[in-house]
Amino acid sequence: MSNQMDNTQPTGELGLATLLRSTQLRIVLTALVLSAVGTGVLGGGVMLAWNNVWVLAIGGVASLFAGGLYIGRRVGEPEPMLGAVLAILYFMIVAGVLFIGALLEKLPEPLPGLDRGDSTFYFVWPLLMLVACVLGGIIGGQSGSWKK
Repeated sequence: MSNQMDNTQPTGELGLATLLRSTQLRIVLTALVLSAVGTGVLGGGVMLAWNNVWVLAIGGVASLFAGGLYIGRRVGEPEPMLGAVLAILYFMIVAGVLFIGALLEKLPEPLPGLDRGDSTFYFVWPLLMLVACVLGGIIGGQSGSWKK
């Protein structure tokens, strides 16, 4: 008998490769890329012209709604959890970019004219993103399930 472990048998562990092969994760990551590109297209140029981060945020909300629609259509059923995952991943990326941009003083303040400590933008914006992703996932899933 050999003391070597047989590597052909599944060990039951969820590795990174297994996670990346997951169909739902690929759908969410595709929607994330589409949402990020849509944000740049819808809000990026206007934000640079108007120097207002709200325009970028509104473009992001519209793109996230479209990303939620994509997720719902691909899954084929109303699945709000995947829309919420999309919103969380998107928020982490964009909040990091906004934080670094504000520290480097390359991006404008979210609410020009208000006190520096005002948190309205950072309170309302994530809620809008969550609602857009979940609502998009539900509507997209319902339209995808009607085909069945």
